[in-house]
Amino acid sequence: MKKLFLVLALAFAGIFTANAQVWVGGGLGASIQKNHTSLSIAPEVGYAINDQWQVALGAGYGFNQTKVDVLGETITTNTNTLALQPYVRYVATTVGKFSLFFDLCGDFGLLDDARDYAVTLQPGIAWMATDHWTAAFRFGKVGYDHNFYGTDGFLMNCDLAAPQIRLYYNF
Repeated sequence: MKKLFLVLALAFAGIFTANAQVWVGGGLGASIQKNHTSLSIAPEVGYAINDQWQVALGAGYGFNQTKVDVLGETITTNTNTLALQPYVRYVATTVGKFSLFFDLCGDFGLLDDARDYAVTLQPGIAWMATDHWTAAFRFGKVGYDHNFYGTDGFLMNCDLAAPQIRLYYNF
């Protein structure tokens, strides 16, 4: 079994270094309000198969703190989440340094929410600022959610006021 993992690791390392189509990056998030604080970090690594198809694997950690005043006392609730977030990206078109993409994303809870998952389609726009730096903006999601985002069933969230912004370094 150890030999199989070693062979797979060497094969992936060879593929990644030979084509130099690997990126690393992710996103950070924070929201601090009077009764609610949230922090998130989502590192990821990806690989461009060709000009239109890419695959990536991310991990997302989130912390939420909510304060509620009940009969003069403040009740504080803290929640930690950890999720595995693989996705496949299809780049529909590229114009100059901008490209329109669609991500087929999976979100799988790993802590107390280990049975929670979601499969969503998330559109976005990527801007290749330099040969090595790219910013990607996802704006909305449509798909199926099993308690990962707080619902059970069909999910549609098209919040253009709060897009997901991620930065990547391309090797």
